Amino acid sequence: MCAVDLPAVILLSMQYNLVAGTLAPYAESRPDLRPLLDRILNYEVLGSFLLTEIAHGLDAKNLETTARLLPSGDYDLHSPRFEASKFMPPSGVVEGLDRVAIVFARLLVQGEDRGIRPFVVYLSKNGRMCKGVTSRLMPGRPGSEALDHSITTFTRVRLPRTALLGSHDRPANDRDNFLSCIHRVSIGSIAVSLMSIPTLSVSTFIAAKYSLQRTVTSNSSEQVPIWSFRTQQIPIIRAYALLAVMKSFAREVIAMYTRPGIDSTVKSALVCIVKAFLVQQSQDRMLEMAERCGAQGLFLHNQIASLQLCMRGALIAEGDVLVLCIRLASELLIGRYEIPVPRCPQSFLARYEKAFFALCKENLSEIKDHRSEQFNQQILPLCRPLVEAISHRMAYEAALDSGTVDRPLLDLYEITTICNYGAWFAEQKELDMSAKKLMELEEMAVSAAVPHLKRYMEESEAEAYVQAPMLVRENNEAFINGLECSSGDDLQGVLADMYKNAFSHIPSRL
Repeated sequence: MCAVDLPAVILLSMQYNLVAGTLAPYAESRPDLRPLLDRILNYEVLGSFLLTEIAHGLDAKNLETTARLLPSGDYDLHSPRFEASKFMPPSGVVEGLDRVAIVFARLLVQGEDRGIRPFVVYLSKNGRMCKGVTSRLMPGRPGSEALDHSITTFTRVRLPRTALLGSHDRPANDRDNFLSCIHRVSIGSIAVSLMSIPTLSVSTFIAAKYSLQRTVTSNSSEQVPIWSFRTQQIPIIRAYALLAVMKSFAREVIAMYTRPGIDSTVKSALVCIVKAFLVQQSQDRMLEMAERCGAQGLFLHNQIASLQLCMRGALIAEGDVLVLCIRLASELLIGRYEIPVPRCPQSFLARYEKAFFALCKENLSEIKDHRSEQFNQQILPLCRPLVEAISHRMAYEAALDSGTVDRPLLDLYEITTICNYGAWFAEQKELDMSAKKLMELEEMAVSAAVPHLKRYMEESEAEAYVQAPMLVRENNEAFINGLECSSGDDLQGVLADMYKNAFSHIPSRL
């Protein structure tokens, strides 16, 4: 479904994971919430999750929306300035459905700030916005035009005392309480990241089938499929190699994340690592798949460009991947916690990770304060590359241990990753990873994998979700015939008349 209607999947994720998932723990001790939870689970009411604001994204702990406890026990929900408006989640009227939201606001009790709390707030009922709620529809985002992204402002919205989820007592630890309130966000981050697998799978299938069907005329006047060219084979086989590794890594991360007793900090690390790997790697490969389809790959109706543009939002959704990497890498470097150690410490990718981590630690040893300008200049730019190095190593180990990834694909994934770090490997003479050696290894892996292309395509199970008209002649012709058309009855005659009229005032010399 992700590859057919990604915006619908995004709405489902928000409805069930963020909204129902946040509400469910409170409904266990509050029977009054259960009817609403049932309506959300049955999709009888639309759910929205309003956390971030125009001025506060990843620093949502500093959000400005307030919910002031009134003497009556009710609450006054208010956006103190426009920059405090909730940013991006849909909030407008949808005909035939009410819309309810989990709104995060700063609880004020007799002037005392008691931290960020979730509130149940109806945004619209019976086809009309609720009093004090303003929703501004944002322009469409390429690839997800169907989503009604909105900016939502609250003006003295009166909420019943039952709107607050949890107690209005001051928490023992504001940070822990905030993280507890938004615990579904990290799960959502993994869920959004996992969408990279079906979207890349469909994109790669489209590029592969297009390459098998599209032909060029050779010097001997024969029709030759463009798949026969190495420039088509390498990126497509690379994409299938990445997909095989992604699937193994995803299964392992899910098993680790759901393991009973796992520390919350390790969970946060896993979320960052899997997002940095799945989303960014799939983005790079989908761009290649679109390019390998030539001009037709640029158009949204042929799916690849649409999927790639929509999934770009996953780099930001449920936490900007760059900032998440900065947080994780910084905490790893200063020793706040550790991630699982390499299972294959002598592998090429584990060696690179170890060396890069040591380089970061060496730079850090010369910096006294992790909030200094020196830290900003010398460590921050290394954070994302460090997390990516960790993710490549963990993904490789997961694929290796799974025993389900074809050896040529696993080898190609490893070689492709090594090429990304070619400068470091070239310095390690004992590893014998010169540019020439890498080219030879890549050639061997690609040659071994190419004969199995159709099997990779079939095993991906992507064909059922492919809708690109360009892959079927009849579909493409029908699509083109359905486009807006402009034509002339006799263009040559029109041009002749224009020429005659333009020069009719000039005497003939003949």
